[in-house]
Amino acid sequence: MMRRVVVLAAVCLAVGWWAPGWGQEVPQRPLTLDDCVAIALANNPQVVASQQNVVTAEAGVTRARSSYYPQLRLSAAQGLPGLGLGTLDYRSPQRKSQLELSLRMDIWRLGRDKAVEQAKADLRAAQFEHAATVQDLVETVARNYYAALAAKQLVDVAQAGVESAREHLQQVKERIRLGAAADVDVYPAEDDLARAELDLIDARGGYRAALAQLKFSMGLPQDVTLELAEAPARLEERIPALDEALQVALERRPDVQASSAAVQAQVYAWKQARLRGRPMIGVSGELDRRYTDWRGQNLGNVRVDLSWTIFDGHASEAEELSAQARLVRSRAELQRVINLVGFDVENALIEVERARERVLASEKSVAAAQARLDAAQGKYRAGVGIILEVIDARAALTSAQASRVRAQYDYQVALVGLQRAMGTLPVPEEQTTARQEAGGGHRDG
Repeated sequence: MMRRVVVLAAVCLAVGWWAPGWGQEVPQRPLTLDDCVAIALANNPQVVASQQNVVTAEAGVTRARSSYYPQLRLSAAQGLPGLGLGTLDYRSPQRKSQLELSLRMDIWRLGRDKAVEQAKADLRAAQFEHAATVQDLVETVARNYYAALAAKQLVDVAQAGVESAREHLQQVKERIRLGAAADVDVYPAEDDLARAELDLIDARGGYRAALAQLKFSMGLPQDVTLELAEAPARLEERIPALDEALQVALERRPDVQASSAAVQAQVYAWKQARLRGRPMIGVSGELDRRYTDWRGQNLGNVRVDLSWTIFDGHASEAEELSAQARLVRSRAELQRVINLVGFDVENALIEVERARERVLASEKSVAAAQARLDAAQGKYRAGVGIILEVIDARAALTSAQASRVRAQYDYQVALVGLQRAMGTLPVPEEQTTARQEAGGGHRDG
């Protein structure tokens, strides 16, 4: 039992450390899409992990640039005189002390600039990969947000269906009381009301499930209560042509930019590998100040280093071949991403066009279903229609209204998908740092 308690406590601490947003209060007002995205970016662990990759890459740039700066080292030592044969005279009052302060700087070294450029390219790749992670999360939250709004409106549609069926049942009962309808007419009307109530139960369950999915993508616990603000319709938004969309996507998609930066990093890695099998030259300076038993001594030098590994068992050739293979693989990956961009953009445009046409068609369907229901009810009240015709017309109207709701929000989701495919999905300003180049200001050589 004690072991279980300890494990549970450790899990709770880990969750609390990795999900800082769980302690963050959700605004007590209807949340817009921007609100949901901001909360998700603060809470989602994938974004946190991706950001740490950027921090690691920044540290790599700093480490690569460190050789351009002086290296200052302090060391101290103290020892006892020996008696011979490795023994020490612990009774001797004399101690041997030494203090050394060393200043060293590499003035120039062959291939050093390529290591720095590789680190900077790795940083750019990490930044763009982080931007891609952010956009993926924004797209997911937007899809779930619109799905929740659609589910909420479907509840309203189902509720209206129940009210319509209940009203029709009362009309049937009144007609039976007046002797204008047969007693058996009440059974189809009651069945229609029961079916409408079942649809309402399903709609409410779907809304709860949609909210749960939205809270999960936002990184919130399920006991948080969410109220969503209605999103404005964007039916008249301009849709670009395929060529324009492809050009924008290739310029702005973060995964394309990340793959391009990865290619550059492998180019510099390959150049460094080629140098390792050749003579290596470096120029450095060193200044030492040593204190032995507190007597100072200055030592300094400037030297040129030349080293050449004449034979290393073909290790240098193997390393160069491996670096070249990584370069070819990164270029192939870049081409794969470019091909994927074209596929994504084409599919996104098709989906937007299809969703827009479905919105227009659903409007006509609702109008036609409403007219059919009005006509059926009029015929039934006049005694020239049958109850099943009214029931079918009411169910058809509810179905048409539900299809219209789905079509309207499918169009919003399709627009989000197009923005993601083109790399134009808006994200908070603090998340756009991946579009800035790494470092700068230092002239490497």
